[in-house]
Amino acid sequence: MSKRLLTPPDIATIKELYPYQSTRSIAEQLGLSERTVYNWAYKLGLKKSPEYMKSTLSRLVRNLQESGKAYRFKKGDAPANKGRKMDASLYAKCSRTMFKAGHLPANTLHDGAETIRNDKNGHQYYWVRITLGKWMPKHVKLWQDANGPIPKGYNVVFRDGNTLNCVLGNLECISNAELMTRNTLHNLPDDVKELVYLKGRLSRVIYKATNKDQ
Repeated sequence: MSKRLLTPPDIATIKELYPYQSTRSIAEQLGLSERTVYNWAYKLGLKKSPEYMKSTLSRLVRNLQESGKAYRFKKGDAPANKGRKMDASLYAKCSRTMFKAGHLPANTLHDGAETIRNDKNGHQYYWVRITLGKWMPKHVKLWQDANGPIPKGYNVVFRDGNTLNCVLGNLECISNAELMTRNTLHNLPDDVKELVYLKGRLSRVIYKATNKDQ
């Protein structure tokens, strides 16, 4: 199709028809290429109307549904190769690239591998792999390995508040009540904060001393 300059009536026609008709039909009416109509629609800031897009999508879906009927498996159909073994020569050729039983992806991490995850509040914690598919917070594992199971109603927290400073010396196990108290300490004077911390440590020492034989 030979190129020609668009006239004002051509541009007016594109403005009027583009939102509601196919680009091909507009191009045929004006004797232009579809690319030219697309380019001018872009320059003019024109878009297809929601009604046109909806009807076009519905038509495409209907066409796909009809055109694919003859090639679909029907309920109860058996594959053409059911019960047939792969040709020996073909198997020898492609077996090198087949996944073997128990195959794991190359990026599968090993037991003891660590990663960093965010909790729902955006705080970062180290997690460590225990077995395939099972992970746990590293600070919890460190504490349990050194001190045994965490008592019900207690939490392992970080002494300095840095959740990525995950070493045993920076961990302590406190009750839910003490954890709640600490979460409100930011409004208290520093000397009062220290007293609260000392009381918590004293309570834990007393608890261990009175329950060591249980």
